[in-house]
Amino acid sequence: MGWTALIPFRTGTGGKSRLEAVLDAATRERLAREMAQHVIDMLSRCPEIERIVVLSNKAFDHPAATFAMDAGRGLNPEISAFRDDFGPAPLLVIHADLPLLAQADVKGLLEAATEHGIAMATDRTGEGTNAIALADGRKFVFRFGPGSRALHGAAEEQMPVLQRDGLSADLDTPDDLAFLRQRGLRV
Repeated sequence: MGWTALIPFRTGTGGKSRLEAVLDAATRERLAREMAQHVIDMLSRCPEIERIVVLSNKAFDHPAATFAMDAGRGLNPEISAFRDDFGPAPLLVIHADLPLLAQADVKGLLEAATEHGIAMATDRTGEGTNAIALADGRKFVFRFGPGSRALHGAAEEQMPVLQRDGLSADLDTPDDLAFLRQRGLRV
């Protein structure tokens, strides 16, 4: 059975609010959509992934993805509800703000999860979680948010943790924006 990739994605002008000091609302919204489209494009090139689902508060149109409505319960409860409905099949939860993501990054994460049952990709600071791949249907409590790497790691101490530019370079802060601009991100 192939993988399902779930991409939580919050739309609207309130998104990426930590970038308000450096980008206006329209630019933040456009950039968020472009990054989400890039992530979907990279996932769609991975033969291991059978289905891509965008979990969002507003319809998101992309030919390679289906849309699931976010009921407004918060990130972790929404992901958990999706997984409860979906069942124990292989699931990749990956954030939409990874503009450097490459097919090889996804393949590396899925291979690590297939070998160990689970794998995680951390952010550049090593404190957050940008993706979790669950290959073996184990029960898992999602704890995305501040300090999530430590929380996820404590729950699964033997979980491999990948830190590759494509998986770790997310866009949340002005510092992230500067890092990504140095690597070619155009805003």
